[in-house]
This record gives sequence, structure tokens and C-alpha cells, in this order.
Amino acid sequence: MAYLAKAKGVSRRTAQRTVQQAYALIREDIDQANIQRSDLVAQGIHLLMESARLGLSQNNPGAVVGAVAQLDKLCGLSPARH
Repeated sequence: MAYLAKAKGVSRRTAQRTVQQAYALIREDIDQANIQRSDLVAQGIHLLMESARLGLSQNNPGAVVGAVAQLDKLCGLSPARH
């Protein structure tokens, strides 16, 4: 949101509202298109894998760790903690 605020010259709060509205529109589009959850998960996995690959190519370990952490949450890759 900091990027959006700076790029468009708006406050962070306005940028946050804009992003929230965009997410709402995406959810509405998904509901109307009757997209299956498995399709969304597959798209999410692809996006996160590409993000990790890009992070590696740019020598950005933080991006790689973040992408892998989100993949873990999405796919349940870690062993269960007790």
C-alpha cells in the first residue's frame, strides 16, 4: 500500500481503501464466474512459485522466504505441530 500511496500521491489510508475495494471486486467476479476453489488454489500456487523464482533470480531471500511461507500456509507443507 505504501507503493500505491506514493505512486498515486494519496494517503496510505486511501490506498488501503482502494485495495480493499479491489479485493471486493475480485471476490464478486469470482462468485459470478463460479470459479472452483481448486482453480484458485492452483493459480495461487503458480503465483507463489513464480514469486519465489523471481526472488531467487534477484538475490532477494526475503521474497523467497515470504513466498515459501505462503505456500506452506496454502498447501500445508509443514508437519503438524503438537
